[in-house]
Amino acid sequence: MKTFLRAFVYFFVAATLGTGALISARAELSAQDDANSGGAKSAAKPKLLHIGAMVDGSGKFVFTRDGVHYENKNWAGPTHVTFDGEPWEDLSQTPAAWQEIVKHLDLTKAWIVKRQGRDVIALELTPDGFDLYLCDSPNGADRYEVTIAIPRRP
Repeated sequence: MKTFLRAFVYFFVAATLGTGALISARAELSAQDDANSGGAKSAAKPKLLHIGAMVDGSGKFVFTRDGVHYENKNWAGPTHVTFDGEPWEDLSQTPAAWQEIVKHLDLTKAWIVKRQGRDVIALELTPDGFDLYLCDSPNGADRYEVTIAIPRRP
């Protein structure tokens, strides 16, 4: 019965949201099974960090163990920025939550799992962490959203 129920959930999610959602749902159910059974895999789940902003230009967010800041390249800097769901007003200052978030993470192995925006969203790994590029070349600003997976350190 458990196998049938799981197969039904996979089918429903795939039919409703598409193949990408199926993969996410399968991973979510697997993680829930691990957590419910006390498995060690739940401790290895990566941290999902969400960044959102209105972008009208280009620049990059620099992530290191010591902090996070924004470097503007062209036009205006981003506005209405959120960092893990919280407003981030001063982009030259590391968000208060960062030191707690980064403690057990391996920044040099981060990757983008979801992106939304009309132009470039890219992640470049660096020796100390990673840089997240948001570039909006078309006229006028647009909303950008990105979810980054950061694995936990062993």
